[in-house]
Amino acid sequence: MRKLFASVLAMGLAVLAGSAAAQQQAPAERTFEARYVVIGRGVEAGDFNYSFTQSGSTYRASANREMKGWVGAALNRSQDYTYSVVGTVSADGSLHPTTYQHQGGRRREDRPNGRLIRAQFSPGDVVTTAQPGRPNMGDPPATPEQRRNTIDQITAIAAMVTAQGDVCNRTLRVYMDGRARFDFVMQPNGNVNINSRVYRGPGFRCRVQFRPIAGFGDPQEASTLTFLFAPTPSGMYAPITIEMPTDGVGVVRLEARRLSFNGQRL
Repeated sequence: MRKLFASVLAMGLAVLAGSAAAQQQAPAERTFEARYVVIGRGVEAGDFNYSFTQSGSTYRASANREMKGWVGAALNRSQDYTYSVVGTVSADGSLHPTTYQHQGGRRREDRPNGRLIRAQFSPGDVVTTAQPGRPNMGDPPATPEQRRNTIDQITAIAAMVTAQGDVCNRTLRVYMDGRARFDFVMQPNGNVNINSRVYRGPGFRCRVQFRPIAGFGDPQEASTLTFLFAPTPSGMYAPITIEMPTDGVGVVRLEARRLSFNGQRL
């Protein structure tokens, strides 16, 4: 699941905003900026940076992942990626991607910036293209029904950050990189006191079932992950730590190092 912890991530989210009435209407303008470190097998292996901006009924999000030190050298930059997505915002605040792309995997000398993958989202389907060549759709590839009403992994992060209501009570239908199809089934798992580098105070723990569906190309097993979120004055949820399964190194942990909401640091 080569880029899953990027999807994730990762994955950051929206806060308990004041009253229930206020949560029924999404704000017209909001931003979220984040920097995470990627920790695998006890080693700080890389950085993950994320940016989200909503303006009226549209949004943009971007991210980049760079592996550091001996990890990056050992992987020969093959796990460094950039991501971007644009989409629309419904009246209820839900996010709907239209155009997603990522580029990376710099192992081959003839691709200094890596291969470019694009995915065009519509309510009924997702169409994936690649430059150069054809996209690898996995085995088995996701069916049209499985692709319907899905979001990319970068939008999934924003969907959690800007969630209306309980961030830990939802299912995200993710079509990662226009290939790997899975669900994140999120359930509340208690209130906690968070003590991290970016935040100290009350927070929420989510029990997250990762359910692989199609397109991975190698056997995947369902697993249980843990996400921690904190409320913020912006009305968005702050993703403090996220656990994600990956190829080769098992579950990695994303730890926030800097979080900003509407221009204000957490």
